[in-house]
Amino acid sequence: MHVVIGTAGHIDHGKSALVKVLTGTDPDRLKEEQERGMTTDLGFAFLGEGVTVIDVPGHEKFVRHMLAGASTVDLVLLVVAADDAVMPQTREHLDICRLMGIRHGLVAVTKADLVDEEWLELVRADIEELVKETFLEGAPVLPVSSVTGAGIPELRRAIDEAVARVPVRSDRGVFRMPVDRCFSIKGFGTVVAGTVLSGRCRVGDKVELLPRQQTVRVRGIQRHEQAIGETVLGDRAALNLQGVEKESVKRGDVVATPGYYRPTALFNASFFYLPGAGRPLRNLTRVRVHIGTAEVMARVALLDCRQLEPGREAVVQYRLEEQVVCDWGDHYVVRSYSPQHTIGGGRVLEPNPDREQRFDETTVARLRALMAGDIPTVVEQYLVKAGFEARAEDSLGHDLAITEEDAGRALARLLERGTARRYEFEGRRWLCHSDNWQRARAAVLEALAGFHREQPVRLGLRRPELRDRAGRGFAVPLFDAVTRELLAEGELGDEGGKLLLPGHEVRLKPDEQALFDRVAAGFAAAALGPPDIAEALAGAKPALAERVRTALLETGTLVDVGDSVLLHRDAVEAARRAVMELFRERPELTASEIRRRLGTTRRYLIPLLNHLDSTGLTQRRGDVRVLRRPDGAAAGKED
Repeated sequence: MHVVIGTAGHIDHGKSALVKVLTGTDPDRLKEEQERGMTTDLGFAFLGEGVTVIDVPGHEKFVRHMLAGASTVDLVLLVVAADDAVMPQTREHLDICRLMGIRHGLVAVTKADLVDEEWLELVRADIEELVKETFLEGAPVLPVSSVTGAGIPELRRAIDEAVARVPVRSDRGVFRMPVDRCFSIKGFGTVVAGTVLSGRCRVGDKVELLPRQQTVRVRGIQRHEQAIGETVLGDRAALNLQGVEKESVKRGDVVATPGYYRPTALFNASFFYLPGAGRPLRNLTRVRVHIGTAEVMARVALLDCRQLEPGREAVVQYRLEEQVVCDWGDHYVVRSYSPQHTIGGGRVLEPNPDREQRFDETTVARLRALMAGDIPTVVEQYLVKAGFEARAEDSLGHDLAITEEDAGRALARLLERGTARRYEFEGRRWLCHSDNWQRARAAVLEALAGFHREQPVRLGLRRPELRDRAGRGFAVPLFDAVTRELLAEGELGDEGGKLLLPGHEVRLKPDEQALFDRVAAGFAAAALGPPDIAEALAGAKPALAERVRTALLETGTLVDVGDSVLLHRDAVEAARRAVMELFRERPELTASEIRRRLGTTRRYLIPLLNHLDSTGLTQRRGDVRVLRRPDGAAAGKED
């Protein structure tokens, strides 16, 4: 396991000097920093094989650099100068560490050689008050001197003990590394550096440079300035990338396994507004969002309150002015636009959401549930949000950027407690939240009930029509599974491919029934020489005629055999039997032979024969027709 220690504290409190004493490396790598004696960017040093120290600037002008470093820190070393005590950036840096989710650390009181013991006790008391009710409450507070070396051995031991207590990070299994440094090396090309947040990467792997979505190859990897073949979760690594120029990469970019992460200009999140932030936060306030190693301007949309009071938490949506790459569970910090100071932060709940409406109860409930931050909850809410869309089981891990094993375990838990439903369609497994499944069932039944009320002269709806009426975006796999279940339970009926509610019949008013009976009788008497339907309905009002025509077809009384020919069902059945009798006499029949047996004209014969083909009774083969087998295949050998 690799542990990243980050320094924090006010400017000129001796952070860099302390890191140099502890590691033997001067973290002030820039000429400007060495000349001015002030850290302006991130510095890095190594404390043994498994520990990296990130030295961050203390000046308020460079807090953005501190935030880039804090995003990957496991343990914080809060530095307070004995001759200065707690100062503004001390407080802000501690707030940032809390908002970034850091849970382990200790305090070093530097420049202890410049003060007496009585003053040192006052500084201790000041620090104890500062860290009360924070993750540093009860942590070691160790006076040291980088000049005399006093207290340094004790600090090293305390650091070793603290490092041993840092828990192993949970690994999502998909490689992701935010870039905090980018440079070029002669003969090698572009190198990016950062801390690996999840997964692993090997020399030769293809990775995606985000948000520009460019695929590049890893030419080499270094850790602690040593070439290695693979980098894993927690490593402080430098990747030599082939296929991209240094000028195309900047701090805030992300290197990741291709295809898993999508750049976004929106993300949903929890947000804690610091008690000392000042006035209430108004909706769509312009702020600076620090996420990963990126800083981007954004508007913060308050989803569950009109304005947010200091010291309170809300669910929000950030509408960014530039795209970033993030994942659910990522911590972030918000600073005010101007003047700049830290006002709050929280965790990403959904990295690629739609544009949300304020005060939408369903959205707010889903986001509050996601604040639990565990994988089963994320999987469940992913299914909740899907609604009537289809979610393939084999895409679950990919969509949520988690391992297939983690996805499988979470899904098994949801299936066991009945929260999720699994169904099959076209040989593939699909998933639906149980609440959405019940809603889908109800939507199908309600759509049919509404249709029956609106169209009493129609028998039912074919599946595509019913799916369109049941809900916008109703996916075919889910609709198919739900209707199959409703049919099996007897909640739906199927008449000739039309779905209807059990007990539903075509209902006609007296005048409609009278016309219906007259036309039906006329077509029955005419058999295979019927009138045109318009002719049969002549004299009736157009609306009445159309309703009766619909009822005749919906009930199957008349059969549309094509080419505008309608026949009475009894005539079609009689023709079918006659054709079957002919096939008992010979295996192949011409149209003329069938016409003579049926005693009809070509106008009605050809549509009728095509209809018998379409229903699977016969098959045309050249100039003759053959009888199909019961399984639908044509009898005899194909030519």
